[in-house]
Amino acid sequence: MKVIKLNTNPKIYSGNSYLLLGAWNTIEDINALIDTGSDDFIVEEIEKLYTGVGKNPVDKIVLTHNHFDHMGGTLSVKNKYKAKVYAKIYSGDLVDFIINDGNVIKLAEHEFFVIHSPGHSTDSICLYCEKEQVLFSGDTTLQIRNSNDSYTEDYLETIQKLAMLKINVIYPGHGDPITNNPEELLRITCKNVSESKIILSE
Repeated sequence: MKVIKLNTNPKIYSGNSYLLLGAWNTIEDINALIDTGSDDFIVEEIEKLYTGVGKNPVDKIVLTHNHFDHMGGTLSVKNKYKAKVYAKIYSGDLVDFIINDGNVIKLAEHEFFVIHSPGHSTDSICLYCEKEQVLFSGDTTLQIRNSNDSYTEDYLETIQKLAMLKINVIYPGHGDPITNNPEELLRITCKNVSESKIILSE
């Protein structure tokens, strides 16, 4: 699998947008976007790339959550490539398919597990590929350095689930990929959240 972090509009605040391609760009591989940034800037970026002979540059768009800096460019990409949009909640006519915790979706040449990860927003999801041991975390908070704060019960459950995964790389919604022992980072966060004040989720 090839993961390409696309350039987003430098003039406005934007989340990361990742294009996933099969390692060999075969016809069976599903060219997919995880998040689309704040506007249509990424369409031009996609057009610069080789995405496979006879293949649609983007077949699927998966939104990690319904915040503008992650989904503002979705309509432009959808219209350009006739891509299908997957998300945890409907957003007008933008979303074609609802995905829930535990669902499996094919992106590039691999299956990804959908992990509902409320905390940043109620519709937040992460996407995990067991084969490649990679996690796309959206805006889920991954690094908690102490146990002096309070957290919701569902956020604790999310971190506990993530801390059990085998992970080589985390691709976050903002910033650079996390490659320096991401499993240890999640274990420390899980410990600190567990020792903090836990409040009931609404």
